[in-house]
Amino acid sequence: MDKLIWVLAVVGAGVLAFALHIAWSLYRRLRGQHLARKPFADHVAFLEPYVRVSYPPGDGPFPAVLLFHGCGGVRQVTENYAALAVKSGVAAVIVDSLRARNISYEEALAQVCTGHRLWGRERAADVYAALELVRHDQKIDPQHLALAGWSHGGWTLLDALTLAQMKRQPDGLADAPEHPFAGVAGVFLFYPYVSGPSLAVRNDWLNTIPVEAVLVERDSMASEADASVVFMRARQHGAPVSWSVLGGVTHAFDEPDHHPDSTLRYDAQATTETQGRFLDFLDRRLIQGFTRSKTAS
Repeated sequence: MDKLIWVLAVVGAGVLAFALHIAWSLYRRLRGQHLARKPFADHVAFLEPYVRVSYPPGDGPFPAVLLFHGCGGVRQVTENYAALAVKSGVAAVIVDSLRARNISYEEALAQVCTGHRLWGRERAADVYAALELVRHDQKIDPQHLALAGWSHGGWTLLDALTLAQMKRQPDGLADAPEHPFAGVAGVFLFYPYVSGPSLAVRNDWLNTIPVEAVLVERDSMASEADASVVFMRARQHGAPVSWSVLGGVTHAFDEPDHHPDSTLRYDAQATTETQGRFLDFLDRRLIQGFTRSKTAS
């Protein structure tokens, strides 16, 4: 009996130690203490090789939309929307957050898509850095910028806006620009993750930038119910946010090359509809204002 009690005590102590370790790790992560903080300029230099710009024909400068992929990385869906933007006269800036961190597609599915790695508040540093980079591009008009994010990219953009409102640096940064979203005219979100550790769940974000979103009814990966609650609260607090909900489709319905084992499905009709909304967003938020500014000058 004494031996059994001793074994149970040892096992119990081990379980308690493990639980405390998990709790401490989560506490540090929620406070952004799990990463060494580096100067913003260093992060800009780190990200630069993984920011790819496609320009419309001509010398520019052009308005630009920065595209932030989902948890699986840059896929065909990212390239498709970039091509649409360029065809409409808008430079497309693809920010590859996974290649920058040497995360493969399979690793991303196992680690990033499950929330074990690269939360939105950490990846928000890429938003700040990419905006800084395009502002120094002579072929881009820094006064006419927009942002678009898919799933994890939507989580990232909302966290970035929330951190700016809270006047906090993204995880891993020692400093950040005072006005990181200068020149940004709007944000478009595709089935964004707005649950659990998302900062937008519990905090306000910048209410000076219009946010538009497309959600998926009964989304298996990014709850549209959670997002709708957050968006309604943000609207009540003065944020210009609008959203619509698509039924009969899955998460990432506009991604034509899902993993073979995925339960997600591409839907051509919903994709065409959403691409139209995206182009309308670019026209209203970027192209019209850019054209007016050129006419006035």
